[in-house]
Amino acid sequence: MERTATSRRGRLRRLGLLLAAVLVVMWAAHHLGAAGASWTAAWATISEVGRWWLLLLGAVWLLGLWVHTFVLDASLPGLTHGRALTLNLSGSAIANLLPLGGVAGTVLNLTMIRGWGHTNRDFARFVVVSKVWDVAARLTLPAVAAVLLTVTGRLGPWPPWLGLTTLAAAAGALLTAASLGRARPLLRLVTAAERIARRSGTGWTSAAGALLDGVDHLVRRRWRALTAGMAGYCVLEGVLLWLCLTVVGVSVPVPVLLAGLAAARALTLAAVTPGGTGLVETGAVAVLIGLGTDATGALAGVLLFRAFVFAAEIPVGGIAILLWLATRRRRDHAAPS
Repeated sequence: MERTATSRRGRLRRLGLLLAAVLVVMWAAHHLGAAGASWTAAWATISEVGRWWLLLLGAVWLLGLWVHTFVLDASLPGLTHGRALTLNLSGSAIANLLPLGGVAGTVLNLTMIRGWGHTNRDFARFVVVSKVWDVAARLTLPAVAAVLLTVTGRLGPWPPWLGLTTLAAAAGALLTAASLGRARPLLRLVTAAERIARRSGTGWTSAAGALLDGVDHLVRRRWRALTAGMAGYCVLEGVLLWLCLTVVGVSVPVPVLLAGLAAARALTLAAVTPGGTGLVETGAVAVLIGLGTDATGALAGVLLFRAFVFAAEIPVGGIAILLWLATRRRRDHAAPS
């Protein structure tokens, strides 16, 4: 009975978060219109993009996904680039379809990895390492953008959200340090969170320690590949956003471009809606408008950008899942003989 009540409360909590996110998106979309962004004009601009531009954008998007496979390969010894790309696309396709769909995508990836001969422990270490470096990058990028905007004079000497971005970067540094074997500061914070929540029996600290167990040995050997892969992926996402803005007739300085990209990547962490839909778009557009970008142009560029990094991953990831299922079925049929 108690478990049923807890499950019901969990479902109600998730539903409440989803409803709150939808309301926030509706409010933000209304204010984008008040700021001068025309949704009709933005869609009309996107519809006029030529096929050669679309091919170029698609090529940059796919190149970014390929570079990201170096992060996944480094997180799981023995994983090939092709299989890493399959994991990335299939997991993203599921996550982009369902609210809080990251869990379903992770379960699918576990099934794939076990079918390729890796153990559950290999998969756990793979998830921890790849997610730590991904989240750390998403948390650090806003601070880098804030520093560049401040140095170039586009913001005041102490912008009001500099403290928040600094805090986010500190959190990213804690995660990175923990993956390198210096987990004590992070575990102390987890213990403090347990005490504040008055839920010391939940075992958050022991669970975090168990997840990080053995991770440092892998990261210390492969931190160069992890760093290079993640940096290359972020650069190519920045190039894709720049091209999307350019093709709709918007020119932005590098610090402004970086701020828009940082907002888009950071807001995907709040994946209450599928893939952060609505939150990411309105947040990134609001940042670009706030830094002097044309409102309708910013909206058109961000929507085109999300058409690749979010929408395109669903059908392409679906194809990756079908190919994996077909390969698995052939292997199962061939096994008895």
